Amino acid sequence: MTSSLTAAIVGEQAALYAYGVAGPHLGAADRDMALGGLAAHRARILVLRERANDASEPGAVGGYLTGPVETPDQARALLAGVEARLAATYADLAGECTGADRTESVLAACECSARAIGWGAPPEAFPGR
Repeated sequence: MTSSLTAAIVGEQAALYAYGVAGPHLGAADRDMALGGLAAHRARILVLRERANDASEPGAVGGYLTGPVETPDQARALLAGVEARLAATYADLAGECTGADRTESVLAACECSARAIGWGAPPEAFPGR
């Protein structure tokens, strides 16, 4: 398993964790977007684990929290940051693969970037770290 594939799996675990932490603090208007993001990350991590032949349990991802999450704005900021970092991780992964795996990685980077913007992250020309 490549380091970029491992990073994508860890990033997906972090996204699932972040949505669980942020969810209770989001307003009704954000719930549909949060449920969609959660579903997308659940599907992506299954694909990545199959690709890596990895059936392990999620590791510790608490380090992705950058501060307290007690308000809707803090919840949105957490999700924006996690999605933006994951977009960059998928961009790295796309650079290491070919064919269908590359296409899936690029698509995942685009989806994460769109969700990051939806949560309030500034648009970027190319995902960065």
